[in-house]
Amino acid sequence: MRKHIAYPMTTTQTQGAPPPSSLVGVPVRSGGFLATINAEITKFFTLKTGPITTAVLGVFIVLAALLSSLSLLSPSGNQNPNAEPITSVTELRFVDTVLWMAIVFAVVAVLFATTEFSSGQIQLSFLATPKRVPVVLAKSVVIGVLGLLVGATASTLAMFVAFAVLYTSDVTYEIDLPEVATLAAASGLFMGLIGIISLAFGLLVKNVIAGIAVPVLLFSILPSILESIGNDVVTTIVGYLPSVAGRVVLTTFPNPADLEAWPGMAVLSGWAVVMVALASIVLRRRDA
Repeated sequence: MRKHIAYPMTTTQTQGAPPPSSLVGVPVRSGGFLATINAEITKFFTLKTGPITTAVLGVFIVLAALLSSLSLLSPSGNQNPNAEPITSVTELRFVDTVLWMAIVFAVVAVLFATTEFSSGQIQLSFLATPKRVPVVLAKSVVIGVLGLLVGATASTLAMFVAFAVLYTSDVTYEIDLPEVATLAAASGLFMGLIGIISLAFGLLVKNVIAGIAVPVLLFSILPSILESIGNDVVTTIVGYLPSVAGRVVLTTFPNPADLEAWPGMAVLSGWAVVMVALASIVLRRRDA
């Protein structure tokens, strides 16, 4: 009789690629929404360009306030001789840089959204959280809170740095703590909400170039172009665009739709909610 020899089972096919959790630092099984947020925080700080750029824009807000206050001590020789000398300033003068740095933060948010699609890591994120909507919400929370913290902290430092420079000068600058708190909160909210809108748009288009170009145009150039048309209806619509509505509390320029400070911020918040909801719906219905 021919003997049958039993060979041991091989395991070479099960020792291939490492599990997804070792690639992105997230568990394959979701540990809840807080775990998803923690995973998104880890991914954000793994992309070095995001944290570095965010830190730089915060430093630039403070630096701009420092340079602005120093310019008051030694006015330029090219200044119009018929112009009245500046004898007093308010806190608002030293936080307007937030409006421009928020556009830089929008680019950071878009990159945070689109990099995972270009690298394919978004598949692992959806493997860990199959419902997908928590991923969108977690990314929005991370970007929103980061923008809030950087905007509020940098603007607060900016106002106090200017105060330190002008304290013994002839230019009157009196710190009003309630006003400082208001402007700090508005700066943080503006930057955080602009970041959330940009993130959601990046998730929708999945393309870095389009994801950056459209928000930058929407937040900076498009409002001026539309307002220059001169049509009353178009001008009113401009007042409800996200950056124009949200900036009311941070600038002396009037809103084209006559929005007040906090109603304007509410409109900006509405944009963020709508964009996040739209990104959630689209991601649920399409392949990553």
